[in-house]
Amino acid sequence: MCGIAAEIQPRVRGEVDVVRVEKMLAEIRHRGDPENAGSARALPGAALGCNRLAIVDREAAEQPMSDESGELWVTFNGEIYNHAALREELSRLGHVFRTGSDTEVLLHGYTEWGRELPGRLDGMFAFVVHDVRRREFLAARDRIGVKPLYRCAQGDALYFASELKCFLPLALEAEEFPPGHWTDGTDTVRYHHEPQGRPSGTSRELAAEFGRRLEEAVRKRVDTDLPVGVIYSGGLDSASVLALAARHHPDVTAISVGFPGSEDLEFAVRSCAELGIRHVVRNLTLDDLVRDLPERVRQTETFETVDLMDASVMAPAFEAAHELGLKVVLVGDGSDELLAGYDLFRTHPDPVELMRYRVGNLRRTDLQRVDRVSMHHTVEARVPFLDRDVVDFAWRLPMDVKYRDGTEKWILREAMADVLPSYLAERPKIRMPEGTGLYYQLLEYVRQLAPGGTLDRYPGLLERLGLDQPEAAYFLDLYLSLGHPVPESRYKRPGWDFSPNGYFVFSGAGAR
Repeated sequence: MCGIAAEIQPRVRGEVDVVRVEKMLAEIRHRGDPENAGSARALPGAALGCNRLAIVDREAAEQPMSDESGELWVTFNGEIYNHAALREELSRLGHVFRTGSDTEVLLHGYTEWGRELPGRLDGMFAFVVHDVRRREFLAARDRIGVKPLYRCAQGDALYFASELKCFLPLALEAEEFPPGHWTDGTDTVRYHHEPQGRPSGTSRELAAEFGRRLEEAVRKRVDTDLPVGVIYSGGLDSASVLALAARHHPDVTAISVGFPGSEDLEFAVRSCAELGIRHVVRNLTLDDLVRDLPERVRQTETFETVDLMDASVMAPAFEAAHELGLKVVLVGDGSDELLAGYDLFRTHPDPVELMRYRVGNLRRTDLQRVDRVSMHHTVEARVPFLDRDVVDFAWRLPMDVKYRDGTEKWILREAMADVLPSYLAERPKIRMPEGTGLYYQLLEYVRQLAPGGTLDRYPGLLERLGLDQPEAAYFLDLYLSLGHPVPESRYKRPGWDFSPNGYFVFSGAGAR
């Protein structure tokens, strides 16, 4: 897990100066270990950079990395969970590896498969591969958008980076690179498509298969010699992840946050004691949450109220993980979107279409929040519910095994019935503000705050964005004061739109 930056200058014959990439990396030092921060490489036609958080092959897998010829280079953020299987396949094809890293698998995989490489990857990733000899590159992002990637063009130059703030020192306005796509600078191509066909089997059989896939998703994400943390609310989703992680890893710590006496903490404390799992609790205070609000806007790069409220509550959990020396932490995000966990699924006229939209939108809501607040504390967050095989299966499930007889996420409860105690498996969904004891304290505080003067420079912007709440104005003002571009140009950029199935797709020239 890392922070990456790249400048591609296809018409420059000599090496591209690393000064701009170094400025970009300086904005995201938090994404790498202190000893691995700010590594940049000048190459003919490109400059690549990486702040590396060393997890796989920690000693040898430095980035940016080259192949044995020194002509193919990559900078990479993420984890490839099937890298061992890909390594075996590539070795049989004659490739020789120097490290045990998933980063090197990308180099050999690109040599062997070219643009087909992203579709073969099981993991969360954003990477840029540059071929010095051919003057070609390939940038790609994972299919759901667990890992961030942004890009912009200036003249003949193309820039890529992990966070929006990377572009601020260069006075560049970036756009999000879409999940499930690759680009070579000429075409932007979608490599992942919606899975089709309803899976066969009885409801019980479907639940068993879902449970098997979820357990395998967790097993892949705890396949490390490092200790593992789980952000644990005491709810069904995080309880499922925690129980399965403890089944497959010997050193798991649950981390919970909440106001003293909150319902989430009561469930979390009780269950960890009964299951014999190490448990760390971080108590929240309104004063601390209020103090950190401007910093949360800077970290998360959003002005959306719900995401900022969630980030305010969850950031202390990742801070605790960092203090414990944890680099790998699992989270339960994505389950509600996939498995009809929200109340609005009950009344929506087309719950399947709602699922498609909510999953497709995770990349700029929950996943953006999780990535930013975890990486701010140099912690890698892994998301089992958004595993490739879990999503493909859940996507095709009939809605009546997700929401049944007034019970949300029925299939998950059924799958976990023999794994979790009944008070966890049957615990009703409860919203984060109520569960943590936050309620409306922070929101009510923000509603009393007036925005600064930044919004005055953009008359009518709130109306154009459809924002009519005082808290929205306050957060938007903070967001703009940091130097971010006006959001209507970021979110409504010509050529970008939501497809009917909820995926974010490029519809401009060169798209397919």
